[in-house]
Amino acid sequence: MGSWKKYLAAFLVNTAFTLLVLFLRGFELKIYYVDAFSVAGGISVLLALLFWVSRAGAFDTIRYGFSTLYSGRKYKDLYEYSSAKREKRDRRGGISKPFFLVGIGFLACSLLLSIL
Repeated sequence: MGSWKKYLAAFLVNTAFTLLVLFLRGFELKIYYVDAFSVAGGISVLLALLFWVSRAGAFDTIRYGFSTLYSGRKYKDLYEYSSAKREKRDRRGGISKPFFLVGIGFLACSLLLSIL
């Protein structure tokens, strides 16, 4: 997936969250728009942080435990499992940066709307 596609996907997810909050709250008051942009931006930043932590391998131990329960012993030990997963993660690109930057942009829009 190209870089601009990741940013477009992050923007569309944020827009969907913004519209969802606006449909739930209403379109009448400016504070509803501030809420919608801040909720979408906050969710996006938190998703980016979760992607980053996951990409760093923080959940490898939990995944290894479940992989031994359901698929048998495919790997000799946790080190072999985490090394294989690290290689796989390195081949794939991360998506945390687009979500983080777009989320910061939506939070900035929320701040601008609250000031104006």
